[in-house]
Amino acid sequence: ALMALLMLVITSCHKNDVSNIPNISALSLRPNAVRAGSSDDTVFIFFHLQDGDADLGNDPNGTNYDIYMTDSRDGSVQGMFFPQIDKRIEDPTKGIEGTCTLKLLAANLLPRPDHTQGDTLHYDIYIKDRAQHSSNHLTTPDIYLKP
Repeated sequence: ALMALLMLVITSCHKNDVSNIPNISALSLRPNAVRAGSSDDTVFIFFHLQDGDADLGNDPNGTNYDIYMTDSRDGSVQGMFFPQIDKRIEDPTKGIEGTCTLKLLAANLLPRPDHTQGDTLHYDIYIKDRAQHSSNHLTTPDIYLKP
């Protein structure tokens, strides 16, 4: 399982002209190379998010995740939840936006068995709100797993 620490900074919009379908943008990551399986290396993925009716944050006891990441190597999907979003800023008339930072521990990023000299992967990322509206999909830059 892919371990990820999720940090989310959310602000309430002043004027709501944002779609009720969530949107993600400005995806980036750093660094782009880590030692595969290393407990000392970490990849950080950043993206901006917006949702016009502010219904982000699925029930962590449920089966609907907030963030979905598909590994380019095998199509496996990892689901994650946002941290608890303060209900005081959740106003469907104002919408919600913020920045999400995913922390991927290199200890959990392993090369495929037939790639002994390292590996390369990227993730397709999207989010879902509580109404199960899916955002657009963004693809990370390549992540290089060094032996």
